[in-house]
Amino acid sequence: MSDIYDELEEIKRRHEIEKHNELKEEYQVDPSCLKCYNINEIEIGDWFKRFWKIFQKVILEAMSYNRNTYTKLMEYIVLTRKDGEENYPSSKKKRNKEFEKIRKEGEKLLDIVVRSIRYRNKSDYRKVGIISVIKVISEHYILSEDNEFILDDQTEENLLGNKELLTYRYIIEDDELDIRFARFEKWLEEIESVTIKNKGYGIMRNLKKYYI
Repeated sequence: MSDIYDELEEIKRRHEIEKHNELKEEYQVDPSCLKCYNINEIEIGDWFKRFWKIFQKVILEAMSYNRNTYTKLMEYIVLTRKDGEENYPSSKKKRNKEFEKIRKEGEKLLDIVVRSIRYRNKSDYRKVGIISVIKVISEHYILSEDNEFILDDQTEENLLGNKELLTYRYIIEDDELDIRFARFEKWLEEIESVTIKNKGYGIMRNLKKYYI
């Protein structure tokens, strides 16, 4: 968030003055405010505590989180979670529409997550890099195939050595994967090799490994 750090600091400064010092009715909203979005009334699950532990090992400047961080991250995980047995939409139009809807909603949630975190100083990571870190943890490590939240020591090791993140500093999005897979399908049709039917999201996740 090196690209938005100064903006976040200004928002924090104005919010503290207008909301908590001058008690104005109209004030600058700060998603990272620990007073407005305190966590005293909610129970922070172990899954999030583990997430935060790993996140801080990658984003060293991350200092604190609040209710926004917790709830919006949970919403993002639920939004983007796909069952490995769920059919991958065969219609390109339907597929694009579904991906675009999820992408837009996900971007809004992740924007709040990034802005809800307070940083002790300017990070080397840009906003898009921090979002990539959150996505890697959320989409690949927090939910097990049985829809249980897990983040064990082995997962931590795998994340910190994530080839895709370390190599490209971002992760391949579903829409980009969709484009690459469409090209692959077209090539198979041209050589009259095979026809792929009932593509599941589990298959797509495995194919992604070979596209990077």
